[in-house]
Amino acid sequence: MSEDTWTGIRERVLRLAEHPGAGEVFGAQGHGFRLGPVMREEELLSLEAALGSELPAPYRSFLLRVGSGGAGPHYGLMTPVASDGGWRWTGIGLAFPAQSTPAEFAGQPFVAPALQDELDALDAEEPEKDAFADEETFRQAYAAWDARYDELCDAQEAGAVFLSEQGCGYASLLVTTGPHRGTVWDDLRPMDRGIEPTGYDFAHWYLRWLERTEQRLALTSSASTPPPGP
Repeated sequence: MSEDTWTGIRERVLRLAEHPGAGEVFGAQGHGFRLGPVMREEELLSLEAALGSELPAPYRSFLLRVGSGGAGPHYGLMTPVASDGGWRWTGIGLAFPAQSTPAEFAGQPFVAPALQDELDALDAEEPEKDAFADEETFRQAYAAWDARYDELCDAQEAGAVFLSEQGCGYASLLVTTGPHRGTVWDDLRPMDRGIEPTGYDFAHWYLRWLERTEQRLALTSSASTPPPGP
């Protein structure tokens, strides 16, 4: 990633709020094209200590040069915040925040793809009432099955940060560990499709949103910065 990737991006994002049609952009009612202050290097080091590893480079440099959260795809970016309970990503300034993510949880291994296979197999084993001799036996079997299903669903979220709420229960996640580290995934579990890769890293994902928003508002200029790389 080029060191110039985020040059002028904060100014371009904040400028969108001044456009008369800004409120018609999807998600604007959630973030208002506002950005939090940039983070300091010492804050990032403290966050990474809680995470147990360095943040993905494009996202790390975004926090240092553009903002800690706010305006972004969908209903806006969650913000890493330190509190008595440690570092976690929260929805500061967002009308529709995504799920809060503790740094320790985001630092665990990301194994969502493997767990999806197990969830698919478990889904095929959902207890059916007609297969049990009585109501109570069925209820106990179903409760055990349901608890295991919820356990696997929760485990799918490890190793990633809930970055942005998409609406209707869908969300965007940034993977922070393992071979998929730095990539953005869509949480499509409300439609029974699991957690799936978008094919973008954080920089591509964010700049693609910015470019499309500027194009919609007819603000694209020669100063626009295309997403980095192929």
